[in-house]
Amino acid sequence: MRIAILSFLAIMLCDAASAQQTDSPLRTTDGHPDFHGVWTNRWTTPLERMAPGPLNISEAEGEALHSAFLARLDAANPLGVRARDLTGPVVVRGQARSSLIVDPPDGLIPYTAEGRARRSRIGANGTEGDEGPERRNGTERCLISGNGHAPFLSQPANNNRQIVQTRDHVVIFTESYNQLRIIPLDGTSGPVLAWGGSSAGRWEGDTLVVETRGFSEGDRLRNASGGTTFPITPRTLITERFTRTGPDEVLYRFSIDDPVLYSQVWTGESVFARSSERLFEFACHEGNYSMANILGGARITESRAAAKAKP
Repeated sequence: MRIAILSFLAIMLCDAASAQQTDSPLRTTDGHPDFHGVWTNRWTTPLERMAPGPLNISEAEGEALHSAFLARLDAANPLGVRARDLTGPVVVRGQARSSLIVDPPDGLIPYTAEGRARRSRIGANGTEGDEGPERRNGTERCLISGNGHAPFLSQPANNNRQIVQTRDHVVIFTESYNQLRIIPLDGTSGPVLAWGGSSAGRWEGDTLVVETRGFSEGDRLRNASGGTTFPITPRTLITERFTRTGPDEVLYRFSIDDPVLYSQVWTGESVFARSSERLFEFACHEGNYSMANILGGARITESRAAAKAKP
């Protein structure tokens, strides 16, 4: 009987410990939530809502959204390249979502006239012309993609990121383009990145809050899966909030503040899921023939047009 009672108590204590571990964030030795590990956000939920409707959707609607989003990627990719690891719609607090944007309620980016004009000057793939390499997007130039700096958005592939945390810093390394963010927690700002600005972090209870600003003139847009591109400027402030909601999940919330481009501060939500996968070196320049071919093709097109224009 004694052994049975002790066994029962042991099981109860284990269950209580498991419940406590699930209900409250795992913590580091300095008492803050522990974000160590590899995480991923490989969702097909678009940044903006694809059609008018509610934010929260059913499981069946989420599956339909997933299929529609993959079809949208296929339509934007005439070469048929299938390098992607997207797994499904984002589920926040147990509910599938129709867009990452939660505010404004319509799920659309609230452009000002200036913001919309600036967005219209950016091509569907983030380019602004073929006069020279500076007019092409960062992906073609092997400089940067849309998921390694603030805000963290899903891309068709390489959505893994590793977080290392100390008492004074949080470091986030993203597999795509080998992007590294160093975020101080002592009130100072981190190093200014040519593509990514400078980040400063602080704790608000159990939430890690990171503010990023000081973007360069050349760092002028952000990309999300499905061809959604939105502009930023050196005035833009991006605020991110990381909250542990379970042993294998982080709620990620971000806000974009730029009164010249946007009529209000707008906010999105996503989730980081723990991953057991390894991170690999991301190689780009070694096989990057696209830039030379695009610019070379543009010069040929110009020379042909000039030849036809001659009397």
